[in-house]
Amino acid sequence: MKYTVALVEDEFHQQQTIKEMLSSFPEFQLVGIASSVEEGEALLQSAKPDLALLDVMLSSRTSFDMLGKMKQIPFDIIFTTSYDHFAVQAFRLSAIDYLMKPVARDDFAQALEKFKQQRVHQDKGANIQNLLSNLQLPEADAKTKIALPTANGFLFVSIKDVIRCESDNNYTTFHTNDKNKIIISKTMKDIELMLMGYHFFRVHNSHLINMECIKEYIKGEGGYVRMTDGSVIEVSRRRKDEFLQQLHKL
Repeated sequence: MKYTVALVEDEFHQQQTIKEMLSSFPEFQLVGIASSVEEGEALLQSAKPDLALLDVMLSSRTSFDMLGKMKQIPFDIIFTTSYDHFAVQAFRLSAIDYLMKPVARDDFAQALEKFKQQRVHQDKGANIQNLLSNLQLPEADAKTKIALPTANGFLFVSIKDVIRCESDNNYTTFHTNDKNKIIISKTMKDIELMLMGYHFFRVHNSHLINMECIKEYIKGEGGYVRMTDGSVIEVSRRRKDEFLQQLHKL
């Protein structure tokens, strides 16, 4: 199957690097290159690509300025960025792919492969709107939402409503304030990375908890926490000291 690709990048050497890497994947056809927000808008509207490779910073503006004007986003997006930590965190929470500059060839290949495997399941517009919303909020803001992949697309959940996450090998169950159980196909390590900086702590190999949803700490060898949903979670002995330090910071 063939896929069309549009590149929006303001640095010439980055344009050439990505163009050269893309030439190694014959199923991807580059249909145009733009160097600014204005050129990018025109290119995306005229070419209607399957995939857009977007640099975050475009001179004094950003590709978010461009996307925010669009009524529909019928293409998939992979961002290239050297943007700050919070923006990268927003990409993770919104289930948006990104590549850190300088773009590594192996990372580029993996991103294209992921695009091919997942594009039929993505709700592109909803993901972008979630990303734009998260970028406008201070880090760890209560309104920040995380995109949870489901069989039909994505479910967007406010981080403040997540009480705990429970691991079962390659699957993780999200337990929320409304007593929902949302099972997704991601490891606990993936979830821990996504929620870094949002007052979550991994008290046990199988449990990541929202520290702001702790109702009671029960002393013991490692101890236990009682959460606002009534669940009682064991604290690993080796994680106890770090857990207590984080608890005292709340």
